[in-house]
Amino acid sequence: MIESKIDKVLALVKSNGGWSSVYSAYPGLNEAVSKSNNHGGSPQVPCPKTGNGRTKFRLFRDWVDTGGAYHNDVGALPGGIDVIAFMESCSKSDALNKIIDICGGDLSSISREYVQNVKASQPKGINDDEKAKRVAKLEKLFQQAIPAAHDQSGRIQAYLNSRGLKTDAKTLPYTLGYADELWWGDGQSKPKKLHGLLGSMTDSDGNRITIHRIFLNKQGLKADVPNAKMLMPPPSYIGGCSIKIDSPVTEGDNTFIGVCEGIETALAVREATGCPMWSCYSDTLLEMVKIPDNVTSVLIFADKDASGAGQEKAEALAARLRREGTFVDIYMPPLDIPNGSKSMDWLDTYNLAGPSAFPFRLPVDISVNTGV
Repeated sequence: MIESKIDKVLALVKSNGGWSSVYSAYPGLNEAVSKSNNHGGSPQVPCPKTGNGRTKFRLFRDWVDTGGAYHNDVGALPGGIDVIAFMESCSKSDALNKIIDICGGDLSSISREYVQNVKASQPKGINDDEKAKRVAKLEKLFQQAIPAAHDQSGRIQAYLNSRGLKTDAKTLPYTLGYADELWWGDGQSKPKKLHGLLGSMTDSDGNRITIHRIFLNKQGLKADVPNAKMLMPPPSYIGGCSIKIDSPVTEGDNTFIGVCEGIETALAVREATGCPMWSCYSDTLLEMVKIPDNVTSVLIFADKDASGAGQEKAEALAARLRREGTFVDIYMPPLDIPNGSKSMDWLDTYNLAGPSAFPFRLPVDISVNTGV
């Protein structure tokens, strides 16, 4: 039997002290590693790559063996190779080479017998029972929810208005939902029963992979909890997925879609330009989003971050799509980042400068309906 490069790298990691040794090369992972132990995963800690947030990242209970972790903006990172690919913003293939370098740069010292022994002892990721539980929770919420456009409580409209949006909630596409009873919990604070705006995150085939929840209070304002925006734990990898608020629009020979990070940003772009939009939740998932073959043009409405991450991820997505033959435009907010702020997105731009600050306005006959 011929061992794959992945099998050999996993054996190399094992022979060099395991994933704790590999992770020691990344200072950002130190907090998660130091707060964990061999009997369990880590509590939620800031993002190990950017340092942002307080509860962005945690190591799985079996991380010592698998290297696995979970990032709120990316979802499950099932193994150490995925974690290193995330930390390096690279492909899994390049991550393998990075791990080899960390472990001394030599696979030749690893025997076939050792590779096979390590392979046989490797955990297989989340088991079927856990996967079934996650699917069941997603389906339960989906069945209990209603389209956001059908909300009679007024909370969805109140939330849109609180974010400076004028969209008539009754015009929202059915990819956005409303839950009248939505439990919030982060595993550390006491759970709370709230309300929520939901976004169905699907893969390129339209399969629902997870649900993005924006927690709301009784008045329809963003709930006063440590993290009011959370993805449900997905049963499978969410790289490439997006919240497909609208369908792509065709005009002549051109079929196009706009993409951005947040749902609210997407709704602002829709109001200001009439452009059909997909929300990708985070800059990391924006970079990874999969675009259908029939789409000829992609319009990226990037966040302007002080760290440069928003533009960097947008440019990485554009480079990939252009290699695939897709026409791409990147639009950056024209306003400067205010003092004391970390970013400026198109929702901020809409609130501060109005529709005139946007780069175009589509003709009425191909614009999405926002009721504005």
